Amino acid sequence: MKKLSRSFIPGLFLALICLAPLHAQSVSDAPARNNTSTAAQAPDEMTNKITSLVDAGKYAEAQQLTTGLLVAYPDDQRLIKAKALLEKLIAAPGTPNAAPGNGQKPWAANASAEILTGEDKLDYNALIELARQSQQSNDPDEQGKLLRQFMGQSAEFLQRHPEQMLLWQLRGAAAIGMVQPMAGFEAGQKLLAAGAIDSNDPALQQLLAKLKLMGWMDKDHVKDLQLKADEARRQQAETAERDWHNAERARYTFPAAHSNGFHYGYGHITIDEQGAVYVGSDQTIHMPIGDIREVKSYCLPKWPCGLYFVPKKGRKYFIVAVTEDAVGAGQMQASDVRPPSVLGNAVVSKWKFVSADNKTLTPPGGK
Repeated sequence: MKKLSRSFIPGLFLALICLAPLHAQSVSDAPARNNTSTAAQAPDEMTNKITSLVDAGKYAEAQQLTTGLLVAYPDDQRLIKAKALLEKLIAAPGTPNAAPGNGQKPWAANASAEILTGEDKLDYNALIELARQSQQSNDPDEQGKLLRQFMGQSAEFLQRHPEQMLLWQLRGAAAIGMVQPMAGFEAGQKLLAAGAIDSNDPALQQLLAKLKLMGWMDKDHVKDLQLKADEARRQQAETAERDWHNAERARYTFPAAHSNGFHYGYGHITIDEQGAVYVGSDQTIHMPIGDIREVKSYCLPKWPCGLYFVPKKGRKYFIVAVTEDAVGAGQMQASDVRPPSVLGNAVVSKWKFVSADNKTLTPPGGK
């Protein structure tokens, strides 16, 4: 899977999530911090900023700032009280709009957002939580899974509520991390149409700049970029699949000795889902899984102990797991012999053979 753009996405996600409307967060939503962080209070200059915004009638901006600070300082009683007060102020009739009063085009994400209720509110909160979890994850695979889940669910939600600009911002950031040019283009266009270019939000401006620099704001160019990204993902998936199979082959390839009459040949045996192949100094043996009746542990009168691979027809093969030193030397000492379970465990893992008795493995269901 393609690695995510972690240097950009987590920080941007955190900045955007901290600005989530209050219906998307509460004190209980705040991620756990260490004891020092949760016990601390927000800086006085930040609480003074909230007071200044309230005095100016910019309740929505004060609400956003308070919500963001509560993420970092969930136990600050001043912020908790301010949050409750702002909820009442915004809910009251005649609440001033949070759009700038300097004549600029209002930025929709800073205006009083539509109040979601019922299932819509629950769905919105779940999307915000998905975004938060993705930026907190240190596992690229887990982060990718969460982002894909967020993108799928947010696309459906935004069909019903396209006015939710924070989700478009988060989709734009996620698209960058996932290298999805078309999704980034769509998010960028929605944000621009809502007046995002006039926003003073640094996280939003960073997002738009990133989309612009990547060429994802160009309608004529973004389709080609998407095709290239898809092709790169396909090639990476093929490489990952090939590497996995090579690793599995190496994991289930064992140095081995094969009893060939009165002497031993030395080489390697590979066991996979299709069967086993022994390639040695004496011969090459192919043992398709469908041809094998049983695999039996056996110890010669002195040594060594190994496994008999018994086909349904024809001769059986006695294979001993040994060390690489034995294969290199073309002979084995007692210390070079490994337990029969080395090969037996591989048979159980790859062939799903089951124990018929203490020494015998057979196909499941007696096939």
